Amino acid sequence: MTIDTAIDTWATEDPVSAEGRQMYDRLWNKGILVQIQGGVWSMEAKLTAKDIGLDGNEIPEFISLGKKRLLPTAEKNRFHNYVSRARNQAERLGFPFFITGSYFIPFANFDRLKDLLEKEKDGFYDTVDAFIERYDDRRDAFLEANDKFREILEVHYPPAGEVRSKFSFQIIYFMASLSSSVTNDASGEELYVNWAVQAVNSLRDEARTAADAIQTAVTDGTLDGRTMRRVQTLIDRLTNMDLTGDADLRSAAFAVVSNPSTATASALKSAATAVSLDDVRAVVLD
Repeated sequence: MTIDTAIDTWATEDPVSAEGRQMYDRLWNKGILVQIQGGVWSMEAKLTAKDIGLDGNEIPEFISLGKKRLLPTAEKNRFHNYVSRARNQAERLGFPFFITGSYFIPFANFDRLKDLLEKEKDGFYDTVDAFIERYDDRRDAFLEANDKFREILEVHYPPAGEVRSKFSFQIIYFMASLSSSVTNDASGEELYVNWAVQAVNSLRDEARTAADAIQTAVTDGTLDGRTMRRVQTLIDRLTNMDLTGDADLRSAAFAVVSNPSTATASALKSAATAVSLDDVRAVVLD
């Protein structure tokens, strides 16, 4: 889904008050949500009592039989790695959202993230194609290595076409509305505001941590490029991800890069103090 499609879809949902719509418009002018959904064939089958030489009646109630592998675990992990890397990128370039499995991506990072996610998606499907191409060989090699148990394994391998359908990698961009965000007694507005406070303050936490590292390194005489890269990374994140657009905070971070000292680090910590719900609401949502 493109950004334009997401906006059009959201705009046609159940209407909210003009004041509420204005609040959400402000948020969605700053970014969009993304979900990365991955499906991987389990490469396992259910273990039965017969598989371990027992009758079903011999299994006590307190024992639950597990799974039997049809291929080495490393085969499955290769696919999970693509999905995990994609989600890590979304977390690095955005903020975890209160909708499970979703990340809020500021528009300044959207193109960058999109390219990274498409790369992981392409790699995932290239690996699927290569896996299916040699599926029969992989199956035969595993059965040969476990020839003693061939009888209880061989019947569980699906045909290659069915296996191919068990793999999926989806990247979904969307926006959430007030009506879909009400849970229990918490209003959608409260959820959005509380999330925004956490998102803003998470970057300010990073700024204080970087400032502490600079102060310690300057005092100990261990300041080096590695420590300074933390501040450069912080500046990049503040530039592209700070929902409040706090110019004073960015200036304090730039000052540390220009003149790393205990004084500039202390000034960065002061500029990065946590902001309140009212502050964030006024700047980000209202």
